[in-house]
Amino acid sequence: MKQSKAKVIFSDALCLFIICLVITFAVAGTRAVFKERIAKQEWAQTQQVMSQLIDAESFKEISVPKDNQGYKALDTAGATVGYLFVTKAYGYGSDVRVMSAVKEGKVTAVDVLDASNETPGLGQNVTRKDFIDQFDGMDDSLEVVKTDPSNKNQVEAVTGATKSSNAVAASVKEALALFEQVAQSEK
Repeated sequence: MKQSKAKVIFSDALCLFIICLVITFAVAGTRAVFKERIAKQEWAQTQQVMSQLIDAESFKEISVPKDNQGYKALDTAGATVGYLFVTKAYGYGSDVRVMSAVKEGKVTAVDVLDASNETPGLGQNVTRKDFIDQFDGMDDSLEVVKTDPSNKNQVEAVTGATKSSNAVAASVKEALALFEQVAQSEK
């Protein structure tokens, strides 16, 4: 009796293992088959966000340090009209990913790409337009304050979400630092 019960458990475990193995290979195979199509859709979505931040005809990826991303915005003649950088900084619950458009050392627009793991109703409010619009025209001396900004390089933090607000500001500062590196390398 004990031996047959052990056989049943072993056969059930083996069957479950085989099912998991088949499903894993099926998902991996599907991803491999559609890899190119997925990449095209992701690039199209990225370009759509970039087009909202800076007026350009096309975008060219540039090399930037760490796990950041950089893009050069080009006009119809191929001249550079600005740069876009995707950076991240740790907020309250996880990394906050931000895309910053930079031209001549100043931020021209910002979009928070991902703050989904920040506190709902608080930290996730860093994605609101009234908060991100404060970054327009900022340079690398920007700072986050809890009360009304007293000078042009201050951003008012989202109420109850100072860490998330600081993460967005740190990401924007990183983008400005990347701009300086890229500008120096192109001289």
